Amino acid sequence: SASPPMSKTKLAIPLAPALLSLALSVGAATVFSACARREDGTWMNCHQCQNTVVAGGIGLVALFGASAAIKNKPTRIALQALAVIASLFVFFIPGGICPMCMMKTMRCYTVFQPFTRVMTVLIAATGIGALVDSLKMKKTGAPQAEAAQVDTVEAGTASTDTNARDTKKEIRA
Repeated sequence: SASPPMSKTKLAIPLAPALLSLALSVGAATVFSACARREDGTWMNCHQCQNTVVAGGIGLVALFGASAAIKNKPTRIALQALAVIASLFVFFIPGGICPMCMMKTMRCYTVFQPFTRVMTVLIAATGIGALVDSLKMKKTGAPQAEAAQVDTVEAGTASTDTNARDTKKEIRA
């Protein structure tokens, strides 16, 4: 049997980190970009960091977006855990994994790096929230509370059937 589609509010939880990841990529490539091109047309060292963060953000969009579409609980949890770890990796790209410009007063240190750090913390936090929400789901993809209501309804139906059988037995006797 096919599981019912997720409600919009339940879909918003796993999609939030994907949307923040998209904002990271777009922001790092535009408004919050690293240093501009030099006068001679070459790029500063930090430009490669910017490209790496943009690519990392796109990868996070793919991981979190795919996890929102997948109903298989173990696969969904694995994708979300991988994406949270990847977001922490992206946190350390500017100035850590990837060397930036020499002067700490340059745009890559004053605009790009803080933007990347703030966004990746938000992405990781919402990703952990989505991961916790997925851990609370039953295997069908239904949240625990919804699944409990279904079990209660089924249990109520079973007890009604039992009562009907007991009543029939009493009538026969």
